[in-house]
Amino acid sequence: MRARLGFCRAARTIWRIARRYSFETIMENLRNKSVLVVDDDPGMLRAMMKVLAKEGMQVTGLSDPTAVVTTLAESEPRFDLVITDLRMPTFSGRGVLALASALPKLPVIIITAFGGPQVEAQALQLGAFAFLEKPVAAAELVDVVKRAIEASPSSGSVAG
Repeated sequence: MRARLGFCRAARTIWRIARRYSFETIMENLRNKSVLVVDDDPGMLRAMMKVLAKEGMQVTGLSDPTAVVTTLAESEPRFDLVITDLRMPTFSGRGVLALASALPKLPVIIITAFGGPQVEAQALQLGAFAFLEKPVAAAELVDVVKRAIEASPSSGSVAG
């Protein structure tokens, strides 16, 4: 009887939360958010940009990882999220993560085709919000982006 009572209480709590955060509210939270996507693979970069733009996000794409330094330094208003490939020539996703972590409250999602449990653990330990392995389904990308933006302390504003 106690277990059933606990389940009912949990279900009521989940229902209250679900009513407060409707699909429209979640989608509204993504609109006009600014995302920087970094990937040296032009096809992957285009695909991610297209998926995120469809969700109403303002997307900046970089295929040259060395341009991240100036883009992050000069962006006004600042980005709400960074998505970066892990393995890129001349400047890795770890470098992007290190740069982004110097900026307060900027979540970073690492995407790679060369993953594994150790690489994932290292990326998360270095401060990545999430770690995704390529190929990434559009729905999975959008879900992780939503969670990153919702979890970000600065999710209320785009300007920094």
